[in-house]
Amino acid sequence: MATLVELQTRRDGLIKRVTDLTTRVTAGDRTVEYDLTQAEKALRIIDGEIAKAKAEAAPRRPSRALRVFTRSGF
Repeated sequence: MATLVELQTRRDGLIKRVTDLTTRVTAGDRTVEYDLTQAEKALRIIDGEIAKAKAEAAPRRPSRALRVFTRSGF
C-alpha cells in the first residue's frame, strides 16, 4: 500500500488533470462531449485510500481488559 504522502501526491496530480480536461470539443460542424465520471470515480477511490491510511496512522487507544471475580465459583 502506498504511503500517505504518495497518495496525496497522486490526488493532487489527478485533480490537476481533471481541471485541465475539456468536456466539449467542437471542430467545424462536429461536437464531441467527454464523460468525466471515470476521473471522478478515481478521485473517490484515492480519497478512500487516504482515509484508510490516516486511520491506520492515527494512534490507537490501548485495549482494556475487564476481569470479573465471583464468589460463587463461576
